[in-house]
Parts: sequence; structure tokens; C-alpha cells
Amino acid sequence: MGTVGVISHLPSFGLAKARALARAAEASGADWLGLPDAFWWHDTWLLVAEAARVTDRIEVGPMVTNPYLRHPFHTVAAVATVQDLAGKRVFVGIGAGGSEISSAAAISRRDAPSRVLQLASLLRSVGAGAALDPVSGRRFDMAFETPTIIVAGRGDRILDAAGRTADKALLWAVPRSDLARSAGLVVAGAANGREAPGDRPEIVWAPLVDFGDADAVATRSSVAYSVLNSSAELRARWGISQVDAAEIRRRLVSGIAPAAEMVPRSAMDDLVMSSPGPASVAVIARSIGATSIALAAFSSEGLAERVTWARAVLAQAAS
Repeated sequence: MGTVGVISHLPSFGLAKARALARAAEASGADWLGLPDAFWWHDTWLLVAEAARVTDRIEVGPMVTNPYLRHPFHTVAAVATVQDLAGKRVFVGIGAGGSEISSAAAISRRDAPSRVLQLASLLRSVGAGAALDPVSGRRFDMAFETPTIIVAGRGDRILDAAGRTADKALLWAVPRSDLARSAGLVVAGAANGREAPGDRPEIVWAPLVDFGDADAVATRSSVAYSVLNSSAELRARWGISQVDAAEIRRRLVSGIAPAAEMVPRSAMDDLVMSSPGPASVAVIARSIGATSIALAAFSSEGLAERVTWARAVLAQAAS
């Protein structure tokens, strides 16, 4: 059976929350924990190190870091530093970054797929003993093992890159109407030019699930991010104009006005599953070839029940 991961969606994320969530995720029986990389909060690698320090079993890593804000050499050094604490428990989640990269940080993300490929290639080559800097021949002077590489994204070219280079491809909050096509892009990317071990990456599905509890509002608020990561065609199908999308982006980046209230019911229904039974979700997981599940965590409470639910989904999907 595949793994169950927990991805932090806690607001104002700092060291104390990282410790609490890491302990709760490990106690829940989850296999891995992904922590945010957002320049509004504490540095992701310090958060990952703190999570590693207070746990013994669970795998930890950024979910996701982007290939822009740090030089790839710094990412290698960060991975090695946390490996000194946690060994093989460290993974690296990579993605294009959110809207704040292009807006607040004024960095274009048009070359995101090639940047993702380059970072994954560097991590693997250094792990295999190659020079960190091919020009000078200088090698990384500390112990370093190639980490598990997870690539997450919604854009077609990022999904293609995931197929080419990821050990695991994460489909986060993909609309159900676009799930099969998205998974197909990962598989096609692997078939067209695999640059990593294995024939293709494992597909990890991270659905947005409303369990009808205290986290319901936060679950639905996160839909706004997914709307922005969806194609213009999908947004048009939901009745979201370009003007609406621009306003949703402005609200998300400013962190002041609520963005979820601008998301129509048609998008909510496509993006969020309300209290679904494991059997119905297992059918979807099987149809897209997903062998692992990742769950959004909006608090440190109630994780054990959600991990149990995810394991039931995987068990039925595999049967």
C-alpha cells in the first residue's frame, strides 16, 4: 500500500506550529509531513529542521519550495544540513511557487518547468558524487544523499516536468473534472523523456476534502488558490472572468480581504469533496493511478481520523 502524507495549511506558520504539527502528524500514523515555503513566514528549511528534531519516524520536507528564491547550491546545503538531523527522512518538494512569486517578488515563473528539472538534476548529480560546480570542479564538502523528489503543480508544463524528473508527482487540489487529464500529462511526460529512476513517478493525490468539522471553512478558503492555479478554460467554465481572477489574486497576495467568497458554487463543487466515503474516493484514486494520498492540515487536531480515512481509501483502491 502507498503512503499517507500531511501538508501544512496552517496560517502564520512558525517554529512552534511546526513542532506541534510534526508531533501530531507522527502520532497520527502519517508517513510524511510537508511544510510551507512562504516568505511571509519562517524559513522553510528551519521549519523542516525543527520538525525533524522533534520526531523520529516521519519523513519531512518543504511542500513545496520553488527554484527561484534560493540558489540551487543553497538548497543542496539546506538538504544536507537537515539530513544531518534526520538522515533519509528528508525529502524535497518542488513547484513553481504561488502567485506571490510573480507579484510581490516580481519574479517571472515562465521558465518554471526548466528550473524544476535543473534543481532535481543537481540534487541527483551531487548525491551521486558529481561536482557541485562543474566549471571549477568543486564538490560539496559535506555528506549528502539524494533525497526523494516530489514535484507538485497544476500547469501542463509542470506536470510534464513531474513526469520526467519526480520520484513522486503530487496532484494537489486538482478539480475532479481535470484529474484524469492531469494524471495523463504526468504519465506522458515520463514516456517522452524520463530523467529519473523508474519508468514513471508515483502519483500522489491530494484532494480537498470537507470532513464537516471545524476545518470546513479553512478547507473552502484554500479553494481560492486552486482557482488561480486552474486554466483559463476551467475558470471560464465556472463563470470566473479574468477580472474576477485578478481580484482573487490581489486578495490572496494582500492577505487582507477574503478571497473564498468570490469563488462560485460551481468551482467549489468541482474542487471540494464533502464528507465522502472511502469507497467512492477509492474509485477516483484507482482511475488516475494514484497509490498515495496527501491531506491538507489546517490545524494539529483530528489528524488520526483523517489518516485512517486515507488508509481506507488506499486499501480499497488497491483491492
